[in-house]
Amino acid sequence: MIAPAAMAQQRILLVADPRWRVERVRSHATAPQWSPVYTAPSGRLVLPFDAAAMEFRGDDGHGAWIDALTALRVAPAQRYQLRPQAREPRCSVVVSATDGVADAPWTGDGAQRLLSPRALYRLRLHWRRLEAGLDAVDATPRLIAEALAAGGAAHSEGAVGRARRCLAAEAVDGRALSLHELAEAASSSPFHLARSFRRRTGLSPHQYRLHLRLAAALAQLDAGERDLAGLAHALGFCSQSHLGALFLREVGVTPGEARRALHAA
Repeated sequence: MIAPAAMAQQRILLVADPRWRVERVRSHATAPQWSPVYTAPSGRLVLPFDAAAMEFRGDDGHGAWIDALTALRVAPAQRYQLRPQAREPRCSVVVSATDGVADAPWTGDGAQRLLSPRALYRLRLHWRRLEAGLDAVDATPRLIAEALAAGGAAHSEGAVGRARRCLAAEAVDGRALSLHELAEAASSSPFHLARSFRRRTGLSPHQYRLHLRLAAALAQLDAGERDLAGLAHALGFCSQSHLGALFLREVGVTPGEARRALHAA
């Protein structure tokens, strides 16, 4: 049996005050195996920052699939393990309580929520402004609460969980499984998968795929990507105009406007 390897991390402090600490955490590339058992010193909220995916396993036996749309709440003193989907590093924003007792800002039931592309953009712009000293951390709980309230439920078990894993893998390489292929990979029928996926997430599998691709586009734009035609092709959009139209509808701004706003902060 292979012993779990430690997951080296780079932590960049964006801001801290007497109540909240906001960090950008980047895990180094590692083999896709379970990490050692960690213990959360205080309540924390793990928010996506790139397209890499990871599995979470708590000491209570419950797990979670964390992709580019998933926000995860970790309770104070909770013990957990992480396993990356692939060898690529993953970057997240972690909001934690600095007093070691309070819980992370969270609204809604459960420990997982799906975030919309519009919410991801607003949060990403806030992280940029925090780092530049243009926003105060007082605004962080409100923005997180709004993002969580507007999002859907995230389910990691059963056919829906298996389909979410397949769709996350697609978002990285630009593939697009048909509903029948996705259902076969998830060990379900197309009808049952389509119905249960929408009931549990509020989105169809196709909409979920588009949201994952828009999240990946946001991450690339934040990283400075300027070739919008190449970005559209790499993420599986029909054309640059197709990406632009969907981006405007779901995010509220064009890709160019998003890139300028993120780099003006």
